[in-house]
Amino acid sequence: MIGIHPVHRRLAELALKAKQLGDFKHLSPLEKQELSHCLSVNLELIRKLDSLKSLAFIAYDCGDVSWHLDICAEIEAIETKLL
Repeated sequence: MIGIHPVHRRLAELALKAKQLGDFKHLSPLEKQELSHCLSVNLELIRKLDSLKSLAFIAYDCGDVSWHLDICAEIEAIETKLL
């Protein structure tokens, strides 16, 4: 199953509205603020997951099974919230 975080859904809604209006500059100031917030939340989510996945690879490569399992559990906890 592919999860859609509420931030991603709202980004899609704002993008659709901007497309219907012709450009993002036609969104209201509140919608532009919301868009900026959603982009920031998305950035941090992606950064966190990418960082953990890199660490998981390093732990696996080092043969540290316990560390690898801890990191994978943290990744799974984040990804579960996306469902």
